[in-house]
Amino acid sequence: MGFFELDIPEIMPFLLGLLGCLLAWQLHDLSVRAGRIRAVDFWNRSGIRMFLQLTPEDGSTCNQCRQQSGQAYLPAVVAAKEFTRPEHNCQNPTGCRCQLVGLYGAWPTALTLRHRLKKNGGRFRLTPEQVDKLISTSKLGARGATIVDHISLALLEGMRAETKNPEMAIDHYAYLLTHATDERDRAFVVPTYLRLSDLLERNGRRGEALKIVDRFFKEFAEEKKRKRGQPWPTEHQFEVMSIRKTRLTKVVAG
Repeated sequence: MGFFELDIPEIMPFLLGLLGCLLAWQLHDLSVRAGRIRAVDFWNRSGIRMFLQLTPEDGSTCNQCRQQSGQAYLPAVVAAKEFTRPEHNCQNPTGCRCQLVGLYGAWPTALTLRHRLKKNGGRFRLTPEQVDKLISTSKLGARGATIVDHISLALLEGMRAETKNPEMAIDHYAYLLTHATDERDRAFVVPTYLRLSDLLERNGRRGEALKIVDRFFKEFAEEKKRKRGQPWPTEHQFEVMSIRKTRLTKVVAG
């Protein structure tokens, strides 16, 4: 061995690499705490892998919306410039009630649908029975397969139950308003306020309907306090709820 030669243990490069990883992780943690970057959970499955268009099945549904209800899409189709959103074809004078609901879809029936979408150019229309099966089978698998979709599923099940089981629909809508806190679910809040207040009124629960309307106006009282990216009611939606509030106030007070 020469005078200036060093005998470096074989494990030393491994230890230096490990030390570098620990240092990088510490710097990452400090940046997250400081708010300079946003941490992303590796196991987070909150992405949307398919969309399902649905509308309530009652006398207020226009033919255009009824014909498109149950239509499923891959995200690439929805993101395309030529994609026509439901409200653009709606003929309902009171406004379109269709919902384009995003799903991660990790349970077997949803995975089968995703496979069909890939084979059919990103589009596939489900029958009402197939929609019901898609929803019901989500409850059969492991909870982890559907937890990220629990708000989307509550909305879908509520819309399917409005005419057959309004009490169930009311429960699902109320659940959504309480638990829709994630960014991907906030888009459902405004239409759910409209659906729930309308459903309560039509089923004779006018006092409860008025409370939901009041809660709506309290939540969306000042647009200047609107959080960045927060969905906001349109002028038409505000008008619908204002008319409903006036009508319900008179009935409840009288």
